[in-house]
Amino acid sequence: MSSSPAREPREALTASSRVIVGIGLASRASAEEVEQLVRDLLSRHGLPFPPGAIATRTRFATDPRVALGCPVVGIDDDELLAASPTVSRRRGLPAQVARTAALLAAGPGGRLLEPTARSPHATAAIARPAPGRPASAHRSERER
Repeated sequence: MSSSPAREPREALTASSRVIVGIGLASRASAEEVEQLVRDLLSRHGLPFPPGAIATRTRFATDPRVALGCPVVGIDDDELLAASPTVSRRRGLPAQVARTAALLAAGPGGRLLEPTARSPHATAAIARPAPGRPASAHRSERER
């Protein structure tokens, strides 16, 4: 793992037909489970793998389970909590991580393509930036 993520330009996150996939992880999620969830989600929309970018919690931005061959955008927990609908949860961050991370990374006017998809230990959601708008550049971006 790299100790200092490389920053990617905004344009790298938003080629016109690309999407951002938000990912939420449980400790038991495997790299294979996460990749299959993302592949299945993209396939349902006729979209290529890998996506334009992955968005997740900052603490997971360098996690090998989200290393899917595209930039990874880390979103701070405080930002996720502020933007997420309230959820009740015993463990983890009480936020809809996949949905909220995808929308935040897509930037103003971004929209979800479908509700959050789930596997046993991960969640994923697809967002597309508004036409003509680049995705927001967050602090922890890196090419994976």
